Amino acid sequence: MVAGQYFDTRSSRAHPVVLIVREGQAILHDADGAELRRAPLATLRVSERSKRAPRLVTFEDGAYCEITDHASLEAMLAATGHREGWVARAQNSWRLTGLSLLGLLAFVLVAYFYLLPWSAGLLARTVPLALEAQLGQATLRSLDEGIVQPSALPAADQQRVRDNFAALRWPDGDDRGGSHYQILFRKGGRLGPNALALPGGTIVVTDELVALIGAGPGMMGVLAHEAGHVAQRHGLQQIIQASAVGALAAYLFGDFSTVLATVPAAMLTMRYSRDHEREADAYAVAVMQRNRLPVSAFADVLQKLDGTHDHRADAGDASFFSTHPLTRERIDAVRNAGR
Repeated sequence: MVAGQYFDTRSSRAHPVVLIVREGQAILHDADGAELRRAPLATLRVSERSKRAPRLVTFEDGAYCEITDHASLEAMLAATGHREGWVARAQNSWRLTGLSLLGLLAFVLVAYFYLLPWSAGLLARTVPLALEAQLGQATLRSLDEGIVQPSALPAADQQRVRDNFAALRWPDGDDRGGSHYQILFRKGGRLGPNALALPGGTIVVTDELVALIGAGPGMMGVLAHEAGHVAQRHGLQQIIQASAVGALAAYLFGDFSTVLATVPAAMLTMRYSRDHEREADAYAVAVMQRNRLPVSAFADVLQKLDGTHDHRADAGDASFFSTHPLTRERIDAVRNAGR
């Protein structure tokens, strides 16, 4: 038997009672031992266990018995075969709570490192080309409004780079091809020797990069690398990952205005992942091999840019590798691919 307080719903007064279970029936007796009511066990609702709050045994009509003697009630419930749900058990078990937290942490890590990039890549491939071009133009305006300046590179030098790029043959199955890209030149300032691939196919090349590596095979390797980012929509994927909630809402409801507003800043502070860099390097190697250009020239450019990166990093300036993470393995992989 278990002592408790009974509330009959007709008044707010509590009635001291004793709850007993006999032959599948729950029976309440008052302080004098008289039976107040009985009901089949199957019709009762028992509230979940907590450390301090009383537990309620509720009848079908809403009347309930409030019990503070948890140990006695649990013994009675166990004798009837009653078993709490796993949620209630987890709430009162440090072990299950700890396991739940570890499971949640594991899910967050898997979602961040694997599920989010995968879903962002999938979503990036569904963005219409017209919208992609719009995103690229918004980013270009942000560049021109405060980061770069008009190019001082002679028109003939600019055209030489464009002509060499236009003459490239592209990998089979590339649905863009060279005609879908626009090469623009800007004085980089704090960007230094750099090239930026914008959504939609615009590639911004700084005067400092041309002065450093010229317009030959090495420059074609850099431009093919940037084209690889565009073809595989790496920039869009990075943007979507950086604004996952807004991007998902835009995809579901067709309103990309919030994403458009955040794209320029996201693009200008973006760092490609190492996987994206390896994919773009492989794309550049394929383009150079298709055009019988020395892949070693691209590796030499990466080596040269690595040297300027160290110098500019000490001065607090940006560089090619501020947005294109470099590893020694990348340079070695490009060299090995050309042998």
